[in-house]
Amino acid sequence: MSIQPFETRHKVWGYDCGYGGPFSPLAMADYFQEIAGDHAATLGVGMGSMFLQGRTWMLSRIDIEAEKLPKSGDEILLRTWPAGTERLFALRCIEMLSSQGELLVGALYEYLIVDMEKRKPLRPERILDPDMKCDLSRPYTDLSPGLNDHPAFADKGVGAAWTESFRLSASPRHIDYNGHVNNAHIIAWLCDAVPKAERGNGCIARIKVDFVAEVKFDDEIAASFTRGDATPGGREFLSLLMRGDEVVARALTRWV
Repeated sequence: MSIQPFETRHKVWGYDCGYGGPFSPLAMADYFQEIAGDHAATLGVGMGSMFLQGRTWMLSRIDIEAEKLPKSGDEILLRTWPAGTERLFALRCIEMLSSQGELLVGALYEYLIVDMEKRKPLRPERILDPDMKCDLSRPYTDLSPGLNDHPAFADKGVGAAWTESFRLSASPRHIDYNGHVNNAHIIAWLCDAVPKAERGNGCIARIKVDFVAEVKFDDEIAASFTRGDATPGGREFLSLLMRGDEVVARALTRWV
């Protein structure tokens, strides 16, 4: 099987940027999950095919790096390709490029293939064709999903250094076909946990997220943040989403 990168072209709309603001993390997450899903479907392993086998895809960890964000009215090219498997994860690379071919954003997504009845992950190499991958370099060499080793998350909860930003309840508009809050909303909530006044010019430069537990309809979620390491020309923050005493998602974000 010879797998080629999959591409789609788009126009960036005002609602992707808050009508005048920078391209939003929610819009980025929506664009990325759509092209990933479309490519999986063309390869015969889309959500529909997985459902028929009692399986589904669930996003587990991501790392997104942004050099430059598009503006409303810009034409962009999205490109994606499967990057093999690693332990329980199926890896996928995603790029966003300008209409001139300039790399704007690059990402590495790590998915689980989950048994829908047991809600347990399955070994991806036993399900996916081993040739279902592209031997291309990652968009950025330092992309490395996973925040387990970050010292700020060692306590598995919110300590004195954390500040609560807001609380919300998961509503029907947040729920996807898997019956839980869609990853794009989780990403947006983790980014929104960082106060607007702390974000510099409001442009996201890095998003690393661990999706720790499913969030279901009517769950009450508390979002908190703390400051991370100082970075040249940027601001780094850590975010947590909690359901009671349980961590459901965590993130590192960097803003410029």
